[in-house]
Amino acid sequence: MASTREILGVIRYPGKKGYVAEVWYRVKEDKRVRIRVEKIIEPYEKPIEDVHPQKLRKLKEKALTRLESKIRRVIRK
Repeated sequence: MASTREILGVIRYPGKKGYVAEVWYRVKEDKRVRIRVEKIIEPYEKPIEDVHPQKLRKLKEKALTRLESKIRRVIRK
């Protein structure tokens, strides 16, 4: 059974504990076509409650760059 995978889209958004990305696929298996979602979560280095806004921005930027590298690895598969 041969299957093909086509990426429909990637959605990124910040959550309470880290950045979240959803990778949406269209998977064709013989005559069937399914849509699948893979969720990737990249946690912040430390809790974001009571953090100075400038440090919070840096925490989020670091988590986002790590998330982007994970997304690239998933897409290459």
